[in-house]
Amino acid sequence: MSASARSTISFSQPPRSIHLVGNAPVISYTGDEFDRAVSQAHAKGAEEARRSLEAQIEKSREQAKVALEGAMAKVVDRHAEALSMMRSLVPSLVTEATARVVAGLVVDAEFVRRVVDDLLNDVAPGAENVEVQLCAEDVAKITGFDQELRHKFPTLRVIENKDIKPGDCLVKTRFGVLDGRISSKLKAVEGLLT
Repeated sequence: MSASARSTISFSQPPRSIHLVGNAPVISYTGDEFDRAVSQAHAKGAEEARRSLEAQIEKSREQAKVALEGAMAKVVDRHAEALSMMRSLVPSLVTEATARVVAGLVVDAEFVRRVVDDLLNDVAPGAENVEVQLCAEDVAKITGFDQELRHKFPTLRVIENKDIKPGDCLVKTRFGVLDGRISSKLKAVEGLLT
């Protein structure tokens, strides 16, 4: 190529139409046609960009949905594990906490009377051969109370049981034994929680 073919062309105003010179037919554009072509090109580019972005957004939505479902599945699994763990731990924790509270209770005459009265509420008045079993300490604490109960249970007997602890009570009738021992009550509470 010659040096003149490499020179730069500069325009004083933006071109309104462009003509190519050569063997092919000359195509010319008016200013309005050029503006329409530019506008159409912008519209076409915007439409292509919109379609491309919509496809990317849809793909991102699907990926986010899959990720969210996976995360939720993990949360549900963890929740189930935590719930299972709590179900297995809570009964023993409640039982232990209750045992500690009960261990701190003062077993006085009023306490023993309430335990005996509570168990005797499950026995029909007038039942024969009702036997209240207490530890030696507790037998001494309810002296006189057994006389108050005789109007309801005429053949009531209070006897000492060396195998039970203060605060414990067993009531024996011809139908069986009512267990008012603290350890039995704690087991019953634990059973309710499982």
